[in-house]
Amino acid sequence: MKKSLIALAVAGALTAPMVAQADATLYGSMRLAVQSADDTALNIKDESSRIGIKGDIDLGLDGTKGLFQWEANISTSDPYPSSVGSAVFSKRLALIGATGDWGTALIGKQYHPHYLLINAPTLVINTADAANGEWAHLGNDWHKRVDNTLAYASPVMGGFQAFAGAVIGANTADNTDDVDGYNIAAKYSANGLTLAASIAEVDKVSGATTSDNETWGLSAVYKMDALTVAARYEDKEYGDGKEADAAEVAVVYGLGDGLNLKARYSKLDHNTKGEGDQWAAEVEQILGQGRVYANYYAFDNDAEANHAGVDALTVGYRVDF
Repeated sequence: MKKSLIALAVAGALTAPMVAQADATLYGSMRLAVQSADDTALNIKDESSRIGIKGDIDLGLDGTKGLFQWEANISTSDPYPSSVGSAVFSKRLALIGATGDWGTALIGKQYHPHYLLINAPTLVINTADAANGEWAHLGNDWHKRVDNTLAYASPVMGGFQAFAGAVIGANTADNTDDVDGYNIAAKYSANGLTLAASIAEVDKVSGATTSDNETWGLSAVYKMDALTVAARYEDKEYGDGKEADAAEVAVVYGLGDGLNLKARYSKLDHNTKGEGDQWAAEVEQILGQGRVYANYYAFDNDAEANHAGVDALTVGYRVDF
């Protein structure tokens, strides 16, 4: 035991100078809630807690610095949601890159531009599970946090910014293609308004029954004083002829002193599952680096039957660090 402690101390002393050369930040978010959902018992559930480390390093190049980020889910409930896995840590992000006046380049497991520009703007309600918070997000299947992604973001020029990414040698059904997916996107921001567009395609994903799935989307966000309005539209075509589209509008109004009122309406239409609607409302109180919230999700009958919707009341507490 003593030898192990001595070895650990020596290793820490040797690595300390290297860590000191990097601007690294340990961060995280612990999120727990009590939820009452239709046809289930009262439950304490995890709300996508995570921990990570990120920062930049000196590459010895003028105007360019290196980037790194690693982030993982934290198991705060037992059992942990099956969609995440049973391990205490389940990888969310793992990437490195570089940034400068020329733009930003990243490689590794990361968010695709489609998720950041199209899906994220309407994610105003705290509950993050796919059955409620991301119920009508068509880009989540293959353009959220994806392994083996190489991406580039241009510098902002006159309010305009372009994005491009490729999935190379990912979790595919065969290895005959060099590029297994791509995402091209752009956004423009001016006078409180941000407009974005994205098109993405993925080929032959393992576990999927179709190939050549294409998703495109548009989003708009307008901010004026205490009011924020966000809207998006997505269209998805599957390789087997199935089609789906989704529309969503979200509103946030700040009453002051960290008190926010939120509302969202989502519509999902699938050519084999039919249409479905979701309504959500939330009251949120920001408390420094923490927050408490209460929200309610309601679905129409078609959404519950064909689109895995479930009515739920959630009261949660979140601490960020």
